[in-house]
Amino acid sequence: MIADFFKNTVIAAYFSGIFRPKVLVLITFMISIIAMNGFAQTLTEVENLIVKADSYKNTDPKQAMAFASNALEIARKQNHKPSLARSHRYIGVLHFMTGELNQARSHFDSAYVLYVTLKDEKGIAASLNNIGVVFQEVGEYDKAIYNFNKSIRLKMKLGDTAGAAGGLLNTGTIYSYRGENIKAVSTFKQVIGIAARSRDTSRLIDAGINLATVYINEKKPDSALLLLQKALKMAEKTGDDYSKAYCLNNIGGVYQNTFRNDEAIDYFNRALALRDDLGDIAGLATTLDNLGKMYIRLGDFDMALDCFFQGLQYNQQLDDKRSTSITMNSMGELLLKQGDFDGAVAYLRQGILIAAQLDLKQDIRIMYSNMALALSAQQQFDSAQVYMQKYAGLSSASVSKSENDNPETGALQDIENQRMHFKINYLAIGLAISIFLILVWLFSEQKRRR
Repeated sequence: MIADFFKNTVIAAYFSGIFRPKVLVLITFMISIIAMNGFAQTLTEVENLIVKADSYKNTDPKQAMAFASNALEIARKQNHKPSLARSHRYIGVLHFMTGELNQARSHFDSAYVLYVTLKDEKGIAASLNNIGVVFQEVGEYDKAIYNFNKSIRLKMKLGDTAGAAGGLLNTGTIYSYRGENIKAVSTFKQVIGIAARSRDTSRLIDAGINLATVYINEKKPDSALLLLQKALKMAEKTGDDYSKAYCLNNIGGVYQNTFRNDEAIDYFNRALALRDDLGDIAGLATTLDNLGKMYIRLGDFDMALDCFFQGLQYNQQLDDKRSTSITMNSMGELLLKQGDFDGAVAYLRQGILIAAQLDLKQDIRIMYSNMALALSAQQQFDSAQVYMQKYAGLSSASVSKSENDNPETGALQDIENQRMHFKINYLAIGLAISIFLILVWLFSEQKRRR
């Protein structure tokens, strides 16, 4: 599973299965939260402090929080509701960027209530999007989509096409998590078109990173690398270190997928160092997972396990259920390689439980195959067969669903061809594992007869 956020082998980490998907992308949906022009008039002193905070948000989050907190205190003293709403929402953004999701949700909720009181539709729409982002981060995808859709409809009503693109960006990310790649590609391309017309560099970076993640899942590394390198240049030009770290991590993922090991480790380490400087806990967890996968490939299991444990602690600290599930799978895979079948089954069970709750079809498919192997090693062949049937059924259903839901033909034909390639690969893997299980069963039967 490799990757950053989206997160199999490498890509999957990013994505699919061998590595595990979360890793790669995920990426930058937070940026759509920042712009706040056009809301109810705020006090000049408050606005100036928030502008100062915004100039520090990517380079010195603590200083940004100090300015924003001063703005909130001034708004409270004067009981100025527009300024209170503005300050709460911006502080929520800062908490989100540093992985403090409960605090972020609290401030976004406060901003939403104030905007409703003020009948400020722009503020309501923005706050709904922010609340949706928090739900997205903790894996409550149905709630996230509910809030995103309300926000998108309201923004479209107000003629805020660029703002609606932020909600589309977030929705596309959820499609990616769920393995609905055709819908994700279509959605991210809409965002890129809107952002290009409005010259919104932040959303161009975000959509590029996320679309690259889908391409990684679709095994189109050249297309993914091109998008990520372009996004990296834009991030460096604008001083957006958070997006730069995402790009570095995901470029490392592309190299990991294409077995350019030295380059992969170099980019992961660069991302890790930058995310450490930024205090980006969620990002650290993702990159640690990717490095763990690389160490497994290089045969350094102790270093791999250390990376996974650190990443798991970060994910649990953030209550990031999806990433926790992915890391559980990574640890299960490692223990399986080391011959600790009981430990592998224990971690895989936990990962499967979480992935099932979140309806993460792409992630859980990988876990099913790993669980089948672990149970076979324990000679629990009946149970292993159950998981292989789940794996095969989910693989077929996933491919069929994506094909049936595809509304386009021409531009996405290449992706359809890739999907057929995946289907053949899945069938081959399933056949190989089935043969393995049969051989193990025959061996056990011979031993019993003796």
